[in-house]
Amino acid sequence: MERYLQAESKIGGYVLAGGNSSRFGSNKALQLIDDKPLILHVSEAVSKLATAVTIVSGVHNYQSLGLTVIPDRVSGRGPLGGIISALEHSSYEWNLIVACDMPLLAAAPLESLVKKALNSSAEVITPRTPDGLLQPLCAMYSKSALEGLLTALLNGTRKLSVAFQNIRWELLEVDDDLPYLNINHPDDLDKLT
Repeated sequence: MERYLQAESKIGGYVLAGGNSSRFGSNKALQLIDDKPLILHVSEAVSKLATAVTIVSGVHNYQSLGLTVIPDRVSGRGPLGGIISALEHSSYEWNLIVACDMPLLAAAPLESLVKKALNSSAEVITPRTPDGLLQPLCAMYSKSALEGLLTALLNGTRKLSVAFQNIRWELLEVDDDLPYLNINHPDDLDKLT
C-alpha cells in the first residue's frame, strides 16, 4: 500500500519542530530514544507515506541529521504558525503534518489517515483518539486549508480547534491512542517502557 500511495498520490510530509521545548527543559526533538533522536523516529514514520519530508523549525537547525529544514515563517505563533509555514512551502495538494514529539508514531495509523484524505472533500482530516481528544498535530492538511488557517492566524487565533472553524474538516476515529503519545516532559519518557 505504501508504494501505491507514493506512486499514485504525491503527499507532502512535514514535521513541526519549532518550539522551545520549555516544558521538557532541553530540545526534545534531539532526545535519544533507542539511540536515535526523536525527530528521526518521527521523520522516518512520515517518510513511509510522504513523497518528501521537511522539518519546519524557527529555532533549531536539524540539517546535521540529514534532514531538509525550512524556517517557521510565522514563529512564535504556536503549531498553527508551523502548519501555515508548511502549507505555504508545499507544492502538494495533501500534506501529512505531524509534531516532532510522537515517538510511537508508525506507518499503519498514518496510512489510514492518508487514505481517508485522498477520498475526502474536506480540507483537514484529524484523528480523534478513544479518549475523545483531537490530534491536529498528526493530521492531513490540504493546500486549500491555507487561506482559512491564515485568516484565523491574522485574527489572533492560536488554537487549532478554533482555526478549524474557518475550514472544512473531518474526523478519523481511531481505536488506539498509543501512536499519538507525545513527549512534553522528561517524565513522559517513562511511558515508553
